[in-house]
Amino acid sequence: MKKQAAVALVISLLLLVLFVAVVGWEAVFAALGRATVRIYALAFVATLACLLCRTLVWHRMLSVVDRPRPYWLVGGLFLTAMFAKYVAPYGQVTSGVGVAAVVSRYYDSAYEEALAAVASADFLNYVPYYTFGSIALGYVFFVDAPPIPLEQHAPVVAALVVAVVAFVAVVLFRRELLLEAIVYLASAIRPVLERIAPQKASQFRRENVISRFEGFYGTLDVVSHDRRAMVIALGYAHAGWLAFAGALYASAAAVGSPVTFAVAMAAVALSKVGFLVPTPGGLGGVEAALAGVLIVLSPMSSAVALAVAILYRFATYWFTILVGGVATIALTLADPLPPEAG
Repeated sequence: MKKQAAVALVISLLLLVLFVAVVGWEAVFAALGRATVRIYALAFVATLACLLCRTLVWHRMLSVVDRPRPYWLVGGLFLTAMFAKYVAPYGQVTSGVGVAAVVSRYYDSAYEEALAAVASADFLNYVPYYTFGSIALGYVFFVDAPPIPLEQHAPVVAALVVAVVAFVAVVLFRRELLLEAIVYLASAIRPVLERIAPQKASQFRRENVISRFEGFYGTLDVVSHDRRAMVIALGYAHAGWLAFAGALYASAAAVGSPVTFAVAMAAVALSKVGFLVPTPGGLGGVEAALAGVLIVLSPMSSAVALAVAILYRFATYWFTILVGGVATIALTLADPLPPEAG
């Protein structure tokens, strides 16, 4: 897995370098060179504020299924989760299972409880992409009057919204369909695991999958019925997302090409499309999506838009990997079940 992650990271960096070369090295570096450090520093402050708010979402959700734990522990777990999401291809989707195991280890709680709490917290942290993102797009469509007509992009955006709504509807209201899909997937994976990791194959037996599925949804029901916790967590999630958009706003202002906050919000929301690229943290894909949206929604040149995207990702992606890596190391040193004790 480490070799695969390293190879994927190298490939994604090469793709990003190729993208810069296509746009033009000199123009991109000239735009980066114009960045005002004092203004750009606000992007890092905004990222820290975002991480803090999202940690509070985790703390609120984990406190529903277990007793409240110290903020430093929740913060370490959350940053470790972010590190895992950002260094693995499709980590936004695949890292939740492993992160839940880490939470279960440090909380000394049932795995299903940890998975439900983590899934709930991650879901709440993604809600603003659709709430605030929709508001921002509506404002840009009807008030800002972007320089390029947006009608041609409407079908793609509508298709993405429909796909997300359909998936959420299946998860919430058609559990039997989701269970059958998971059981089918597990039955397909198990023969492969029996060859390469026999000790793991038993976890994919039908009865084990159904048991964990029921435990997950049982805890999810407990979490969803605590309305006060959900409302508070949603508030933290939206505040954190605004800080995330603020990092893009500061990055654009730093190079002398400011955008409205609505454009920054819309660009961050649409940048999620870049995570479809199978690279760690959507590296390369997110930068391309951000630059493309900024070109469409603001009078930026392609070189300036790409420079803004690179600055934004350095403050939000690479900086988070750095902070998350340090937190992961610190959390490992505080492991309640070190290898020799296992």
